[in-house]
Amino acid sequence: MKKIIAVLVTFFLIIGLIFIAIGNTNNNNTEKTDKITVVTSLFPEYDFVKQIGKDKVDVKILLPPGTESHTYEPTPKDIVNINEANMFIYTSNQMEPWAEKIAESIDSNTIILQAGQNINLIEVEHNHEETDEEEHTSDAHIWLNPNNAIKMVENITDKLCEISPENAECFKNNANEYIEELKKLDTEIEEVVINSKTKKLVFGGEFAYIYFLDRYSLEYATAYDGCGEGAEPSAKKIKEIIDIINDEKIPVIFYEELSEGKIAKMIADETSAKALVFNTVHNVTNADLENGITYISIMRENLDKIKIALR
Repeated sequence: MKKIIAVLVTFFLIIGLIFIAIGNTNNNNTEKTDKITVVTSLFPEYDFVKQIGKDKVDVKILLPPGTESHTYEPTPKDIVNINEANMFIYTSNQMEPWAEKIAESIDSNTIILQAGQNINLIEVEHNHEETDEEEHTSDAHIWLNPNNAIKMVENITDKLCEISPENAECFKNNANEYIEELKKLDTEIEEVVINSKTKKLVFGGEFAYIYFLDRYSLEYATAYDGCGEGAEPSAKKIKEIIDIINDEKIPVIFYEELSEGKIAKMIADETSAKALVFNTVHNVTNADLENGITYISIMRENLDKIKIALR
């Protein structure tokens, strides 16, 4: 009889432990689902969501580090991850033309947001030397103007408040604090430009900087007409940039992040200019993410280099 009682006690103890484990698992799942899950196409939106949502959001970047955003092709796994998220955020159809495919394939309640909505795009002129024709396309790297970054933050905040009304006040307070930081950044850059002797920047890498240049009324010369085109600049164009640097004693030639900067470094070798990275902020490395890099920290690094370029 004692053996039977011992067996029954052991049995019920095991059953009890199983129910406790199940209960803990359910609690853990509940904690996970308490956070708003967000997938963003690029780094700026990723960082903006983190600054607004802080510990109330779980945010991931869709593009692998170093991937070109214009030609990226979403994988089936990407579609699944977005379907399971509360929100998918991308910049615009111009920046991520593949995002429309994702929007069409979503069969869940995932909210889709173009963070760049209501921001006017700037056209960039492309010169085709072979045909002597000009083409105009819209640059989509809108966040390089901090005032556009503020508009993106406001658009994201509105949607987060819509998804989670109980956290709306928190999101709005975080957004307002962050917007003040963005305004401070904008003022710092403006003051550097105003107090600089020269007002021209030269680029030897793919060109995606028109919003920054337009915001601070800077002149520029570029070896490339645009971003993501793949074609190398002609020998004539490279010589033109070398002549500008030599004639105007330009101290820096910039190229984009996550690239070798081959053309910029070649031009630097032929001149007294120094080849430096001007980060377009659209993508970062895994190491950058682990080190807590932010939109503002990247822009401040850019500003340090601009101080050198504008003397």
